[in-house]
Amino acid sequence: MKIELDKVVEALKFTNNEIKYYYNPDTEEIFMSNIGEFENLTEDELDELFEKSIILPTRYYINEYKMMQDFVKTIKDNEIKNQLYNSLYGKGAFRRFKDTCSNFNIINDWYNFRNGRYKEIAINWCKKNNIEIESRWYIEK
Repeated sequence: MKIELDKVVEALKFTNNEIKYYYNPDTEEIFMSNIGEFENLTEDELDELFEKSIILPTRYYINEYKMMQDFVKTIKDNEIKNQLYNSLYGKGAFRRFKDTCSNFNIINDWYNFRNGRYKEIAINWCKKNNIEIESRWYIEK
């Protein structure tokens, strides 16, 4: 079994409460849990597909809110750090956090940090499921 790491990362970024992604070891492809191509499958074929497929980490496991908290811990400037911590509380925290990052011109730092976390999650998932990683930039440690 093998997979391109970038495809795993991309799927993780689009995972939400309604959409989950799976890896089919037979075809070595990732698919969404709610795509229309399942209409042609019988109930038995559908059951078989999901039984043999491996679910990618869910939104609960990914926990982007924790990623934001961890990012704030990396900030050295106390004023920026305090503003970011304040942005994390209450409804609309994700939007406020991104706006605060933009206001302090550290939005690219946030995106780089987040992308690194998604890659870590993807690599750990591949290792846990004994899936070989294909990537131009990934080297097994």
